[in-house]
Amino acid sequence: MEYLASADEMQKIDEVTIKEIGIPGPVLMERAAMAVAETIMQRFDREADILVVAESGNNGGDGLAIARMLILKGYSVDVCHIAAIRSESESFSLQKQILSRLGIPVLSDIPDRAYDLVVDAIFGVGLTKTVAGVHRQMIERLNAMKTCRLAVDIPSGLNAATGQAEGICVCADITVTFGLCKRGMVLYPGRQFCGEIILKDIGFPNSVIERIAPSVYTYRKEDLARIPARAEDSNKGTYGRVAVIAGSADMSGAAYLAAGAAYRMGCGLVKVYTHENNRTVIGCHLPEALLMTYQDEKTAFRCVEDAVRWGTVILAGPGIGTEDIAGRMIEQLFHISHIPLVIDADGLNVLMGHTELLSSAGCPVIVTPHLKEMSRLTGKTVEAIKEKPDAVCSEFAEKHGVVCVLKDARTWVCDGTDRRFVNTSGNNGMSTAGSGDVLAGMLAGLCGLHMDAAAAARLGVYLHGLAGDYAAKRLGTYSMLAGDILEEISQVLGGNRSE
Repeated sequence: MEYLASADEMQKIDEVTIKEIGIPGPVLMERAAMAVAETIMQRFDREADILVVAESGNNGGDGLAIARMLILKGYSVDVCHIAAIRSESESFSLQKQILSRLGIPVLSDIPDRAYDLVVDAIFGVGLTKTVAGVHRQMIERLNAMKTCRLAVDIPSGLNAATGQAEGICVCADITVTFGLCKRGMVLYPGRQFCGEIILKDIGFPNSVIERIAPSVYTYRKEDLARIPARAEDSNKGTYGRVAVIAGSADMSGAAYLAAGAAYRMGCGLVKVYTHENNRTVIGCHLPEALLMTYQDEKTAFRCVEDAVRWGTVILAGPGIGTEDIAGRMIEQLFHISHIPLVIDADGLNVLMGHTELLSSAGCPVIVTPHLKEMSRLTGKTVEAIKEKPDAVCSEFAEKHGVVCVLKDARTWVCDGTDRRFVNTSGNNGMSTAGSGDVLAGMLAGLCGLHMDAAAAARLGVYLHGLAGDYAAKRLGTYSMLAGDILEEISQVLGGNRSE
């Protein structure tokens, strides 16, 4: 697990480290500067021409220290202090005095020459206002330069919490950040401004980080250890029974993808409940699955009743359509189910205007809306949801007592508590029909392995993204199909975990 800090949380970690633990601020600044200087020295030789652009705060102090370290190692470095902020931080003033005593000049403007590297040390994580005036002009100038740009801690102009540019933002090729990755650096569009992100430990104690415990976190490869272990002495009944209510008279693919993903996750048995028209497709492409079909409302209700009796978890919605029969199946399911439910796709669409069913459920519920589906469920515009997706996701989860998986380029998982998970695996090749059906099947498969709903949602979203990354590596993002993501689940779970 990796915490993703907001500006306030990172500043609190910094404050406690300095004031309570007793590690001096200048020591942390020296470590930060050394981390950046070492990164530069690993990538650029002494023939490189380097420019450091700084403002008067602590981020600027980092920049002056970086310049000093590089110059003392024989690099050619110009230092430009914008000085549009008259009040200098104590750390910045200290670093400027050191440069003065060493005879290192600080310029008031950028020389008219070419540079191999520009170091952005203008603003740090605390920026919350729109960048304007001379600062905007400077960032425009830096972005126009044909050179490599390295941001210190965070690209100047990027909001550390939201990932939005505050009017304008430095477009970095490399960002060296300290202690924890900042939330806005992994959210879009902020991720695109950061380039390669290098996280450096500069000495913030783990005890302090755990004490502050940032509210947003993500998973990394070490979290693969969360996958439930398989017992040597086991049988198919050990790993759960996943009931998949999916597919309609004219749609069979969603049922196959969802059921196949549940099996790939390691569950013991999958039973597909679908329209009679899909019998041959499911039988041919997924012979491992049990099958029960319906033709009309009466037989559809029998399928729902059987799913509740038979399963240990039910996935409902992929490809079932939005006709009256689909709506009544979902409504019946909420009235009688006592086992966990994963509600996806058309299962969510038929809930539009009937979200009270979510609150009345007598079992754990995972819902998996994409932005348009969330708009239908909440009445909020897609634009409003995109502005604060974590807040919308958390509010919906808390209001209805569900685990909410809000799908987008960065998917949020909220369970109604103040802890929020954001997924950072995956790629744009996953923006393809059927990808969501695979995810829903994976979540149901993990629930079948006896994970609780919130844990299954977080891990399933992460594993789904990893499977997409394996597929992209093999095929490229243009040519990926949902079936390719399905096929790569086996690689994620065992074949290439170390890659």
